[in-house]
Amino acid sequence: MVEIIIIECYFDIMCGMDFSEMIRQRYSVRKYDSRPVEDDKLRTVLEAARVAPTAKDTQPFRIYVVKSKDAIERLRAITPMAFDAPVVIMVGAVFDECCQSPFSGKDYSYIDTSIVTDHMMLQAQALGLGTCWVGYFDPKLISKEFDIPEGIEIKHLLPIGYPATDSVPGPMHSKRKSLEELVVEL
Repeated sequence: MVEIIIIECYFDIMCGMDFSEMIRQRYSVRKYDSRPVEDDKLRTVLEAARVAPTAKDTQPFRIYVVKSKDAIERLRAITPMAFDAPVVIMVGAVFDECCQSPFSGKDYSYIDTSIVTDHMMLQAQALGLGTCWVGYFDPKLISKEFDIPEGIEIKHLLPIGYPATDSVPGPMHSKRKSLEELVVEL
């Protein structure tokens, strides 16, 4: 309990708001300004991925940082969902390193890469950066275009940058079901 209090206090000092407020304010940014993401902030976002929990802590993921003008243009030719972000992080699952459920036999690749992506998304928000979690792309085209090794599949894209001054949440952002509709107590 003491650790949690210390972490929350540290977060308040760093961000000026509590975690609950931060996640309520976060939205999918689809319009970015032209400022580059500072290397130290990008490294902090990537560090959040490194420490994210995964099944059996195997870290079965690889991160590809799309940052050069050429790479960004190549990605935009594959999907419009890179928007105009100065950086796009591609999160890939390494199938040989993924754990499998002993019950269903399914691998945990999508779960593990989602946890990693979520950690980066929230870390970016805490640093004043905007993101948009993207799943609208063909992983085979991305693998071919960026020479992603066989056995790794890109699962998520995460455009990152500073939101444009006229960037606003999408129309469904504030429309949320009540807890009573979503939660079942047993």
